[in-house]
This record gives sequence, structure tokens and C-alpha cells, in this order.
Amino acid sequence: MLFLYIPVKGSSSDLPWSLIHMNESVTIYDSYVFDPLIPSKESVEILEQYLLDHKYDCLISYLFVPEISDLCQKYNCKYVGWIYDSPLVSLFHPAVRNPCNYLFIFDRSEYEYFSKRGIPHLYYLPMATNTLRTGLLNITAEDEQRYSCDISFVGGLYETNTYNSLIGALPEDIANEFKLYLLRNMCNWSQPKQWPRISEKAVLYMQQHFDTDKWNRMDMDTDLFLGIALLSGKLAEIDRITVLNTLAESFSVHLYTSGDSSFLQNVHVHPPVNYDTDMNKIFYLSKINLNITLPSIETGIPQRIFDIMGCGGFVMTNYQKDLEEHFTIGTDLEVFHNPDELKEKTTYYLQHEKERIQIAMNGYQKVREHFSYPHQLRQILDLIKEDIT
Repeated sequence: MLFLYIPVKGSSSDLPWSLIHMNESVTIYDSYVFDPLIPSKESVEILEQYLLDHKYDCLISYLFVPEISDLCQKYNCKYVGWIYDSPLVSLFHPAVRNPCNYLFIFDRSEYEYFSKRGIPHLYYLPMATNTLRTGLLNITAEDEQRYSCDISFVGGLYETNTYNSLIGALPEDIANEFKLYLLRNMCNWSQPKQWPRISEKAVLYMQQHFDTDKWNRMDMDTDLFLGIALLSGKLAEIDRITVLNTLAESFSVHLYTSGDSSFLQNVHVHPPVNYDTDMNKIFYLSKINLNITLPSIETGIPQRIFDIMGCGGFVMTNYQKDLEEHFTIGTDLEVFHNPDELKEKTTYYLQHEKERIQIAMNGYQKVREHFSYPHQLRQILDLIKEDIT
């Protein structure tokens, strides 16, 4: 098969790199990096002309870009989207029903939600890690001095969110509705959080005062769209700041971020690092690598967990239901359900190095055997090729 890989904003190059390593015929499209929500008209027109001049069996990308799907449907080629976001708003576009699509979703709850909507060629598939790339890491003495630490977290704080921008302009009853949701759900990972929906009264107020109908470009329920837009980012901010500050009361915690760290106390804050190089060194050299999942990811396993394990790092993550389907908790990685349990387990694993290292080794073996890019991509390719024949 002839593949055209379409770069999407915020995605890595591991997918095309791995296809090439698997001896598939892959061209990397280099005219534009697409935004799945608002691709420019020019970018779509240039891609269409490219498809007129070049013949491919399949276009492939991370996430799902409706305009690319429509082009594939028009020119009779397959479109593969591997989705690592939840909810991915572009999945609410009518193009999601194009028969040319083969969509692979990393979150089982998100997969089940869209399965009920009768979308064709929809599959559940967790993400992967590129152990071939991470295996080439060269850790120097300078790296050890710079990145070795007890606890690290690599990621944003989500302090720039819609809630923070609008909460001061909302009437008291609607503001209290939103605050009550945050209080009920903050730092509680005992069970999956359903996507938030706001009340009919709140929807009406937002429509009348902020013209929010223009925000929702897809066929997504307004109460759900606004719930995600207003509450999920704020809850992520609260969760991450609380976890980092709680640990920093007793331990040495290092954060790598581009965000505003003014609400953090006693946390060692560093600039963001390169995804392909320095981030992997941090994962390898940190005794404990934190994962704090975005609240909108109901049950799925975030890419960060696979990235950490693929470097041989020890994972300490909030509980996600999908983890139990693929890993053995306490053997391959460790989880927490609340800040108190996190502090207790952090203390234990910092004091028990042998157990911590064994878990990191087990996790690496598990993802190398069952969640490498070739392993996961083989499932995608087999499905497509079987359907073609």
C-alpha cells in the first residue's frame, strides 16, 4: 500500500517513522501541519491538488481531520485516524460517517460512545511507544546531573482556560453550579468521570451573553460542548496544581512546563523540553514520573504513560479504568486514587528502590512486547488490508 502521512498540530513523528521501519511505502506530506478543528481553506485546497497529482491508497494521521476525510471520500482512498484526545471534537463532524474512514480510538469509553452513534469502521486501540527511538538515547554525565530527581512531571498546568476568563462575568447561581462541579470532582480518581454537561439555564445564559453557538462548529450537544469547554480545563488546572503542591510539601518535585507556575509552592519549575530527546532523559532519570490525566479522558491511557514506560521509567499515575485491561497495577506501574494515597505510595517507593526499579523494568517489557508502534500499527494495517481484499 502507498501511504501519505498528514502531520497534525501537536503530534509526534513516531507514526510515519514506524511505518517506514516496517517497510511500508510512506510519503510525509510537508506543505502544511493540519489543525483538526480549523484547517485553513488554503491548506485543504493545496492538499486536494496534491491528491490530483499523486495517487495513494491511504492517508493516515493522528486525530481526525474532517476535511481530509472528505477529500479521501471524493478521491476514493482510505483515511486512517488514530485518536489520542477525548472528546475529540472533530469526531462530531458529519464527515466521521464517511465509509473511507478507519478510526482508532484510545479511550474505551469514548469508543463506546461513538459506537452507539453508528459510525462505520470504528475501533478501540490504545496508543503506542517508540522503543526503537528511546533505545537510542545517549545519557551523559551532564544529563544525569541535570535531570536526575526524585519526582518529575512533564506537562502543562492548563491555567489558561475558558473558566478563568468567564467566571467573573457569570451570575452567582450559574457560577455556583460550575464551582460545585469542580468541588465534587477535584482530585478524585476513584471512578471514571463522565464528560461534564451544564444545565439548560447555564446554556441559555451562555448563548445570550457570549454568543457561544459560534464556538461549536460541530454536531455536538451544546450542553456537552460548553461543559467540556468551561469545566474540563479548569478541573485539569486544579488537579495538577493540587498534586504538585501536595507532593512538594514533603518531597523534591520538578516540573517541566511552559505554563504560569505562580500558584505552585516549593516546586522546582523548568522550561519545557523537547519531546524526542530531553523528555525521554527525564523519564529515565526520575525516580518517580507523574501522570495526571486530563479529566475529559474518561477511561483511556494517556500517551504520557506509554512514553514513560517506553523509556524504562517508573510510572505513578492517577487511576484510569483502561489500565486494568492492559497492565497489572503494582507490577507494571503504580496508581493513586486521591492525594493521600499518592503521598503514601510516593514515600514507599522512594524508600524501596529495588521494588521501584523492578516495576519500571516490568513496565518497559510490557510496552515493548505489546504496545510498540509496529505491534499496534500491524493491527491497523491488517484491518485495512483485509477490508480491501
